[in-house]
Amino acid sequence: MMYAVLQAVIITAIVAFCAVQMLRKMLPKLSHDLQAKGAHALNQAGMTGMAQKLEPVEAKEGGCGSGCGSCKGCSTSFEIGKN
Repeated sequence: MMYAVLQAVIITAIVAFCAVQMLRKMLPKLSHDLQAKGAHALNQAGMTGMAQKLEPVEAKEGGCGSGCGSCKGCSTSFEIGKN
């Protein structure tokens, strides 16, 4: 009986973790907004320490079009064949 409960808790934790990771990967704007709203709600409830840890960090300039090369769509153009 106890093993079944422990197994259910572990499986639920793994599925919840995977769902959060998928949400962050597939819907980053929604994930950011939900995280900001959660931090604001914790701040209103007086849990400022947890709110500061949950508060989303603003992304540094490194997205597509910034010239970083992470998505192979850099804004810096070059001509092939010219040295």
